[in-house]
Amino acid sequence: MKLRFSNASVWKYVITSISKIIEEGVFRVDQSGLRLRAFDATNTAFIDLHIPREAFVEFNVEKEEKFGVNFEDFAKISKLAAKGDELLLELVEGGRLGVTFQGHGTRTFILPNIEVSPPEEVSEISLEFPVKARIQPALFDDIMKELDVVGDVLTLESQPDSSILALTASSDIAEARIELSLEDGSLLEYTVNSEAKASYGLEYLYEMSRVAPVAEGLVLEYGSNLPLKLLFELPQGGRIVFYVSPRVE
Repeated sequence: MKLRFSNASVWKYVITSISKIIEEGVFRVDQSGLRLRAFDATNTAFIDLHIPREAFVEFNVEKEEKFGVNFEDFAKISKLAAKGDELLLELVEGGRLGVTFQGHGTRTFILPNIEVSPPEEVSEISLEFPVKARIQPALFDDIMKELDVVGDVLTLESQPDSSILALTASSDIAEARIELSLEDGSLLEYTVNSEAKASYGLEYLYEMSRVAPVAEGLVLEYGSNLPLKLLFELPQGGRIVFYVSPRVE
């Protein structure tokens, strides 16, 4: 297996975000591309990463391969990527993962093959969400940083007769309310089919927003008593989807 990706910086942000949510995981590579699907330890969050084969400038895969990684270690190495670097992933002797950055010289790191219990097959998540919004990833990142200072729970609220998506957080110290709308351009698209209100752990959303600097788009979907879905669109047709279970007060 040999995979070459033109922009190592994308991986740096994606792997860093994942490492804050799960400790270990199994990548699967087949003719469709590379995929990671995993729950966090508490089954509160679910990650679905897919990088299609078309996104790679080199995609040499003869058969399906699976390899486990420790994401804390992978993140440490990914952070060494410099602007303009290409990323080369390949399986080397012993099933270990070779991670090579090419651009500012050639730097190769070898990660051990982590024996991770085979993940249970998770069927595709298919939910009907009453609320769907498209937001600039950078704006969402800024909002998560601001609200994280105030509290540890994010509440979303939408009304079908309003163009405003309200985001609130509170604590014993302060309260914050942020309103996004189509009129002021903070929402690029917004559809509300029914009233919705739900709360989610900000600690998860803060870590997920780390993908924002390299994302080309963000679609947010939610509903009352439903998970929050965040779909970050990555360069070359990749995407990473996060699901977060609602908080029960």
